[in-house]
Amino acid sequence: MNIDQVLRNELTPQQYAAAVDPALEVLCLACAGSGKSRTLAYRIARLLAEDEPPEGIVAFTFTEKAAESIKRRVSQALTTAGLDPTVMGAMYIGTIHAYCQHVLGDMDATYRQYDVLDENRLKLYLISRFYQLGLQSFRTRARSNSYFDTIKQVSDAWKTANDELLDFNAVAAEDQDIGDLLTRIQNGLRTDQYIDFSLMIRDVVEAVRSNAPGVENGIGRLRHLMVDEYQDVNPCQEELIRLLHRRSQTLFVVGDDDQSIYAWRGADVSNILDFRRRYTGCSVHTLSQNFRSTEPIVQASDAFAAAMLGPSRIPKSPTASANRTPQDFRVLWFPDRAAEADWVAGRIRDLLGTAYDDNGGVRGLTPADFAVLMRSTRQAEQDDTPRHAAFTAALERFGIPFSLEAGGGPFDRPQTAVLRSTFELLRNTPLDRNTVQQHFNTQVLPAYPDADFNLLVRVLTDWSRRIHRPRGSTRIRLYPQQLVYDLLEAFNIARTNFSDDVMRDIGLFSRMILDVETVYMSVDSRQRFSDVLNFLQNAAETGYDMSTDDVLQRPDAVTISTVHKMKGLEFPCVFVADVEAHRFPKKRSRYSGWLPAGVMTAAINRGAYQSTPDEEIRLFYTAATRAERYLHISGAQSLPQAKRAARQSPYALQLVTHPAVVQNAAGLPVGLVPAAPRRRVEDADYPTSFTEIRYYLQCPRSYQFRERYGLNPVVPEMFGYGRTVHTSIQKLHELHPDTPPAENQVEQVVLDTFHLKHVPQSGDPVNRPGAYENSRNRAVEISKDYVASFGEDFERERQVEAVFEIPASNCVISGSIDLLLHEDEEGNILQAEIIDFKTMEGGETPGENDDLDWTELALQVQLYARAADQVLGQNARTGSVHLLKDNQRVDVPITQEAVDAALANIEWAVTGILGSDFPMRPHPEKCEKCDFRTICPGMPQSFSVVTTVPPELQLPGRREMARAFSLYQGPDDAG
Repeated sequence: MNIDQVLRNELTPQQYAAAVDPALEVLCLACAGSGKSRTLAYRIARLLAEDEPPEGIVAFTFTEKAAESIKRRVSQALTTAGLDPTVMGAMYIGTIHAYCQHVLGDMDATYRQYDVLDENRLKLYLISRFYQLGLQSFRTRARSNSYFDTIKQVSDAWKTANDELLDFNAVAAEDQDIGDLLTRIQNGLRTDQYIDFSLMIRDVVEAVRSNAPGVENGIGRLRHLMVDEYQDVNPCQEELIRLLHRRSQTLFVVGDDDQSIYAWRGADVSNILDFRRRYTGCSVHTLSQNFRSTEPIVQASDAFAAAMLGPSRIPKSPTASANRTPQDFRVLWFPDRAAEADWVAGRIRDLLGTAYDDNGGVRGLTPADFAVLMRSTRQAEQDDTPRHAAFTAALERFGIPFSLEAGGGPFDRPQTAVLRSTFELLRNTPLDRNTVQQHFNTQVLPAYPDADFNLLVRVLTDWSRRIHRPRGSTRIRLYPQQLVYDLLEAFNIARTNFSDDVMRDIGLFSRMILDVETVYMSVDSRQRFSDVLNFLQNAAETGYDMSTDDVLQRPDAVTISTVHKMKGLEFPCVFVADVEAHRFPKKRSRYSGWLPAGVMTAAINRGAYQSTPDEEIRLFYTAATRAERYLHISGAQSLPQAKRAARQSPYALQLVTHPAVVQNAAGLPVGLVPAAPRRRVEDADYPTSFTEIRYYLQCPRSYQFRERYGLNPVVPEMFGYGRTVHTSIQKLHELHPDTPPAENQVEQVVLDTFHLKHVPQSGDPVNRPGAYENSRNRAVEISKDYVASFGEDFERERQVEAVFEIPASNCVISGSIDLLLHEDEEGNILQAEIIDFKTMEGGETPGENDDLDWTELALQVQLYARAADQVLGQNARTGSVHLLKDNQRVDVPITQEAVDAALANIEWAVTGILGSDFPMRPHPEKCEKCDFRTICPGMPQSFSVVTTVPPELQLPGRREMARAFSLYQGPDDAG
C-alpha cells in the first residue's frame, strides 16, 4: 500500500488535506479532540515516504509524552506503507528544550556534560548559592522578608528574562541590582556547568542569530519544521522557530487559540492569531471534527468560547464525530461544599463498573477514568484546609482511590511526611532517645507498621554523629539518598505491602533528594544539611512541581488536579468543581515580579505573567473539553467558614443555555449497564528508552522500583567521572576531525573539558593533589592511551553520538550510541562503525569478565546495528565496545541472527512491562550490587504474563540469556 492510500484510509478529509499540503507555511487549527497529533504524525510519515531525508525533519511537541505518542503513530504509518520505521532515529521529534540541548551538544561537546535544571532544581541551585550570588541583599524586596519568596522571585525573574529575550544590560539600566544578579546567575551556571530550560533555548537563539561556530553541525540539515501546541510558545521559542524557518523549506504549525492557557508563564497567543498576517501566503486548515466528546459537550463548549471571547478568537465551528451513549452533561449548584463533594464521590461510585464503548471495545469504567478538575486545588479555604480537602475526604469515605496528580502537597501522605519529619530529627544534637521513641510511636508506626525501633535508633545515631562532627574535624561528604534507604530499611518496607500510589509518593521523596544531590556540590556540614531540611520544610512543601506524568505510570485512581496540569489529557468522566464567581474565574491579577516595568512593557501589554479574563475563559474551555462522555460542572453557595454566600460562576450560567444541560442532581444517566472493569492502556504505560528496557531484562522488580515508583539510586562518590571522560573523547574528535592530536593537545583538551561537580578541588593542587586532581590526571592518561593506540579513528573519520529508534510491540524504544563515520574527501559517509565508549576496565579477558554486564553492553550495540542501515543508508561494518580504563576494544556480534535475538529480547520485555509483570528475580551476585537491595524482599518469583522465554543473546565469544534468567536463583530456574 502506498503512502497516499495509507493517509486516505487513516485520516479524515480535513486531516488528509493538512497532512499533504505542500505550502511553505501551513497553519492547522485543531479543535479539542480533533486528532492533531495524528495529523502531524502522518504528515511526517508522508514526507519520509516521499524520500525526504529524515535528518531534515524536526517536530516540536509540548511534552516528551506527546512526542512518544507521535513517534508510535509515525512508526505505525510507515509500517503500513511498507517502510522501515527505524528511519525515525535520524529525525527529531520532541520538546523544544531537548532539541536545543541536542543542538548545543552538536555545537560543542562540552554541553553534553552540563546538568539540566528543571524548575525545582533551579530553585535548589539558588538556595545552594544563596550567599555566593548575593541573594541575601534582595530579601527586603520579598513578601514579609521571606527567604523562600526571595528564591521564587529570583527564579521567576531569571526564567522570564530569558523567555522574553531581555537584554541584561537593559534590565540593569532600570534596576542595576537585578541586572547584575541576572549576569551573576548566568556566569555561575556556566562555571558550574548547569543549564536550565530557559537558557537552553536562549543560547541556541543567540548562536543562530550570530552564526556561531558549530551551528551548522546542529541545524544545517533542517528542511521541514513542525510545531505542535503552537498557541503555547513564548517569545524566545517563537524567535527560535522564526530563525529555524529561515533555513527550512516548510513550516507547519498546529494548535488551538481557545486552549492557550499558559500566558501566566509567558505564552503568547498572538503567535497563532496573527500567523496569517506574518505569513501572508500561508495555507490554513481547520480540524473541526471532535472525536473525543459528545455532541452537547462540543456544542456547549464552543458556544461558551464564542460568547465569552468574541472576536478575540478564531471561529472553528467544531462538530462531534459521534454522539455515543450513555452520556450526561450537568451544571449543578449545591447548598454547601460537603453536599457538592458527596455528590461527586457518589456519582463516581455509581458509574464505576458501568459499560463504556472505548473505540469499539466495551469495558467497565475504573477509577482512572474519572477526573476532578479545579482552578486551584491547594489554595486554602477560610478554615485553612486546601480546596481539594472536601473532595478527597468524600472519596476516602466512599473507599474510592484517588491521586492528587498535580496539585496535592508532596507530604500529604503519612509515608512521605514521616520521612521528612525523621530527617528533621537530625537538625540538632544531641538527639534524645525519648524523643525518638515518641516519634516512633506517634508518627512512624502508623505510617510504617513493620518498622524496627532499634534499627531506627542505630540509623539516627550514626547519621547524627556524621552530621554534627566537632568543629575543626575533617569534613566528610554526606549522601542524603543513602539516609533515605537507611530509613526505609529501618521502617522495614520490604515486609510491608504498600500500594503502588504509596510507593510512588516515596519515590517522589527520593526524587527530591536526587534534586538536592544533583545541585549541591557536597552536603558535608551541619549547615548544608540544614539547608536540605529547610528546602524540605518550605520550598518542597509550597513550590515543588509534582508532575510526573512523563516518567511514571499514573495509578488506577481518580485524578484530582488543577486544569493546567491536565492539558492534553482526556477522561470518560470529568467533574469541574469549585466553580463559583471570583474563584473560577479568579480575580484579575497584575504582574508582580521583580523585573523592572520598562523592560516588561510588551509582555504586560499582551497579558503575560498575570491573570486576565481571556486566559480564564480559555482555561474553563480547556477543562470542559477534557470530558469524553460525562461532564459535570458544579459549585456551592456556602463555602467552608466563608463570611458571605458565594454566587454561581458566570461560566456555569453561560453553559446552561444549551438545551441538553441538566440542572438537577437527581437520577442516573439513561442506559447504564454493568461491565467488568478494565483499565484503558495509557501513553504513560509504554516504555520508551533502552535504559528502561535494560533494567527489566536484569530484574523486573528493579525496573518497577526505578521506573514505576521513581526511586533513585544513591549517588556514587565519583558521580560524573565516566561522563566527563566520555565528553573529553568526543571533544578530541570535534577539534581534531582529520588527524590524531598530539600528546600535548590531548592533555590540553582534557584539562579544558574535565569537570566534576561533586568532588571539591584541592586548595593546593600542586603539592597536595586530592581526588579531583588525581581523577583528572587519570582522565588525561586514558585519553592519551586511546589516541596512541587508536589514532586511525581520527583519520578522515567523524565521531558522533547517534540516536536510534526501534519499534517494538507498539512502542518506540529510543537510545543513543557512539559512531565512527568513515568519510571521503567530500564528507560522504563510506562506512559506519559502531563503537560504544565506556569508562570501564575489561581486565585480561574482558569478554569473560562477569563484572561487565555483556548482555546489556552487546544488546545496545546490536540494536543500533539494526537501525544503522536506515539511518545511515548502509549497514554498520562492525560493532564494538571500547573499554577506556584499560584501552581495549571488544568486538560484538552484529550478524542478522544476533540482531534478531536482541530485538526479540526487547519485544519480550515490552510485553512484560505493558502487562505490569514485575517478579523478583534474585541472585546473590546481582542482588549484592542492586540499588534497592535493602528495600526488596528478594523472594524468587515466576513471570505471570510473559510465559515465553526470550532467546539467548550473542555476546563476545559466547551466548547467554538476559540476567533475569542467567542470574536467577529460585525454584523455577528455567523461568
